[in-house]
Amino acid sequence: MLAVLAVVELAAVTLPVLLRAPVHRPDFGIALLLASLSVTYSLLVVGWEKARQYLLFERTPTVTPNVLATWCFAAAVMLPPTLAGAVALVAAIGDWPSYNAAGHRVLYRYVYSASGAVLAATTASWVARQALPLPASLGLAAAAYLVVGVGAVSLAMCASGHFAGIRVMLHPRTHYLELITLGVALLEYGVQAARLPLIWLSLPAAVFLQRWFTRAELRARERTERPMAQDAWLHVARVVVEASATVTVVRLDSGDPIAARSVAMMQAGCDAIGTYADGTGLAILLPDCPPQNGDALARRLRAAMHVHKVPCNIASASKPRDGQYVEDLLAVAEAELVAREASSRTANPS
Repeated sequence: MLAVLAVVELAAVTLPVLLRAPVHRPDFGIALLLASLSVTYSLLVVGWEKARQYLLFERTPTVTPNVLATWCFAAAVMLPPTLAGAVALVAAIGDWPSYNAAGHRVLYRYVYSASGAVLAATTASWVARQALPLPASLGLAAAAYLVVGVGAVSLAMCASGHFAGIRVMLHPRTHYLELITLGVALLEYGVQAARLPLIWLSLPAAVFLQRWFTRAELRARERTERPMAQDAWLHVARVVVEASATVTVVRLDSGDPIAARSVAMMQAGCDAIGTYADGTGLAILLPDCPPQNGDALARRLRAAMHVHKVPCNIASASKPRDGQYVEDLLAVAEAELVAREASSRTANPS
């Protein structure tokens, strides 16, 4: 898997250099503007979402939708490949906090994502600069941007053995927001070609899309999300735990709807793989989540349950600290739940 990741990252470094094209002075101004708009969006939106969570305790995830195409594809069709790749790199790094505001992901996943953005932008830039009629050039560039971006993610899934996720990646619904942002990028291209100083309007447009998409996703989740069957969860968990260097299981001994909503909100950004309901509570599987982060999530959930006056004990167990297999982690978490239950009974005798 690491070899595949290294090849993609090496390609992202070398492709913009190989696809040489003349760079003119106005190009630098456009590149700086697009990169600054993207970074400003990422910083503002992550800050707003975190503040909204803390102040309103709303079911709004700290992870924000990916609208990089708004600026990366605009750079691809307006700038030579070298500058387009630079804009994509700056935009992707600026977008890192929005992947996971709690910081549970490991560095190579951020780097790989940035590499995918650079590859998509530079490939689209090269396609857009071919001697083709303008509509065909833009259409093929948009197709190249999507194919390379999706291909980079799919390649990582294949390398890590997550073949089930590829079906989701190839579903049109997964990319409809990106199609909309490609449309915004084409509008940016149009206003720039008409020499209208309106590219900055892409920033409020991206913020509007982010809020619309987040609300739509939350409404859809409330309608369709159901706990996994215990057998299905355990099957997935065994595979993930054995394949992961570090992974955390968080257990709750309450199936209260408020507890389930809090889990859905706070697990955002942790790559959580479902929950299962076994009649006594819930479980969350968090790949790439080290022990300290799993413990922090458990503390946040306890604080939330205390605020909502929901009786609930919460425990976490992590590989490799507490064991190597999912059965080990569940056993350690269950033992902590029992200990917390006994402690609460001692502290509050009936």
